[in-house]
Amino acid sequence: MKVAPLEEELRTMAIGDVKVGELLSRHTSFRIGGPASVFVEPDTLDGVVRVLDWARDEHLPYFIIGQGTNILVSDRGVDAIVISTARGLRQIEINPPLMRAGSGVLLTKLCHVAERAQLSGLEFAISIPGTLGGALVMNAGAHGGAMVEVVESVLVWDAIRGVRRIQAQDVQFQYRQSRFMNNPWIALEAELRLKPCDSVNIRRTMQHNMEYRKKSQPVGEPNAGSVFKNPLPHYAGKLIENVGAKGWRVGDAQVSTLHANFIVNRGQARAVDVLTLMRRIRLFVYRDTGIILRPEVRWIGPGEGGATATWENLWYEEGVGLREL
Repeated sequence: MKVAPLEEELRTMAIGDVKVGELLSRHTSFRIGGPASVFVEPDTLDGVVRVLDWARDEHLPYFIIGQGTNILVSDRGVDAIVISTARGLRQIEINPPLMRAGSGVLLTKLCHVAERAQLSGLEFAISIPGTLGGALVMNAGAHGGAMVEVVESVLVWDAIRGVRRIQAQDVQFQYRQSRFMNNPWIALEAELRLKPCDSVNIRRTMQHNMEYRKKSQPVGEPNAGSVFKNPLPHYAGKLIENVGAKGWRVGDAQVSTLHANFIVNRGQARAVDVLTLMRRIRLFVYRDTGIILRPEVRWIGPGEGGATATWENLWYEEGVGLREL
């Protein structure tokens, strides 16, 4: 992809910051990731839509990034237009019992705003890092709750039909997935239906959830959240712990000694280190139980922007050499 003319055109659009070769390790919770060909941070929702329309019309690969949680970015970077929602999609409006928020809003902030408005339903999300947009894509959940329970509608950018609002049932939320994973849609904002409740009770529940997370997860260490989906009715963390994987290390990537379904960056971990560790975990769990763990963390690299790389092909492409699974 020829970067210079793209950078010039984006700057002419005057929609926000434009950077070439920006390291995505600066924008991911894993602190891992090579450079983006072009990194754009629009200032407004309109700016985000304009960049998406432009990338579509010019047939350019693109990728949306929020706080960079739940993703693992290739060491080789992303040869695409990477669009950040950190500035342009952070609006919040309240019309009880409804709350409308941009997909760039941090879940923790959204929870606190709801608490001050005496609206209950988001307490489960206080311990989930990342933005509303990422939570919609993954149908994020914790503490017995999930996004599917509160979403009323979603404003989406559809590569084919443009900007439109869809109802929650059209998103087809399932366990840790939604139609956003298989459609050319980008979540711009969501309307959430909450319930009136006393702020004291909401705050008490959120505090309980946060304390639980601090005791059970590696808070404060760079990570991407849960690495594998739970193969229900089993729990991935327990399966991984049972094969003795806690503390396993490849380079600076290490299986957390606190929760086995987390991999932490001990300093200078590379994506290939994480991939190698994931391969080893999957292989040992499979040999021990016959269960194939499926990644919950999303791969960002070859295959993005129109086609998604399969994990099975990815291991080989990144030099990890997984052939058994």
